[in-house]
Amino acid sequence: PPPFSSRRRHTRCSRWSRGLGDVYKRQPFFSDLKIACGYFRTSEHESENIDYIGLPLSYGNLDPAKHFIARASGNSMDGGKNPIKDGDYLLLELVNPASAGSISNLTMAIEQQDTAGDDQYLLRDIRKRSDGGYDLIARNPDYPVFQASDEMRTFARLKSIIDPLTLALHESYMREDIPPLFGFEFNVGAWQSGHVKIKESKDQFLFVTLNKQGKQQQHQYHDYFIDKYQFHWQSQNNTDPTSGKGKCIINHVRDGSNVYLFVRKNKLEGKTAAPFFYCGKLNYQSYKGSKPMSVIWQLDDPLLDDLFEYFKS
Repeated sequence: PPPFSSRRRHTRCSRWSRGLGDVYKRQPFFSDLKIACGYFRTSEHESENIDYIGLPLSYGNLDPAKHFIARASGNSMDGGKNPIKDGDYLLLELVNPASAGSISNLTMAIEQQDTAGDDQYLLRDIRKRSDGGYDLIARNPDYPVFQASDEMRTFARLKSIIDPLTLALHESYMREDIPPLFGFEFNVGAWQSGHVKIKESKDQFLFVTLNKQGKQQQHQYHDYFIDKYQFHWQSQNNTDPTSGKGKCIINHVRDGSNVYLFVRKNKLEGKTAAPFFYCGKLNYQSYKGSKPMSVIWQLDDPLLDDLFEYFKS
């Protein structure tokens, strides 16, 4: 499924463009390789005319002067153990003859001309032949292997396929748009509670509204961000460490269950339901109490500075 819902309200490049700090690096984003190649070919880049996407440091020490994100086009690389599907978000690194080094056994973005003289932009795996030449190999076996020629130019190497959930991080979604991010269909009965665990998956989803206006005192759960790295969450009043949901929380790593956190400040925006911000994966740290349990979670990716301040205010 696409990483961005059509109903999302805010984006990291707009509302949360400040406060990226040292944990996210913003890279130029292009809808395809052709546009990316044209942009970097110019002598002076007009950065205000392009979009940027922030990636966590887990993607490496990135430099926006040479690293960029582009979407894959077509199905020529959709095959094998590591398929690249149409529309995938790709992290690439610019190369030139002086910096390219050995390109054998890498996946490269290649510029060439077709029979009509129009520029084409391809991704191909590179294999060096015994005669010193190079074969360009598609991962989809329906596409033939062809040999590199002097008319072709390699302009970028593939660093990684970006996890769509990375791009969803700190974006906002309506509740019904969240299940498709994970390959599920929305069902009111299954997805309306604060702690969701559905039959088709081991994974768990926490839906948190920080301000509980209108709820009676006994239903006021105590949820807040301790800092940008930790979240305090209080379970429903019937959850104890020996219950099914209590064990799912405490033992989620052992059980191979991912826990995903979605947070909104208020239930409503005006008179309509407010969206939830996706705050990433959680790792259980500790708990206190029973019925309810007070749980400390560690975030896989720290909250953006601005989003942390927004939730605190």
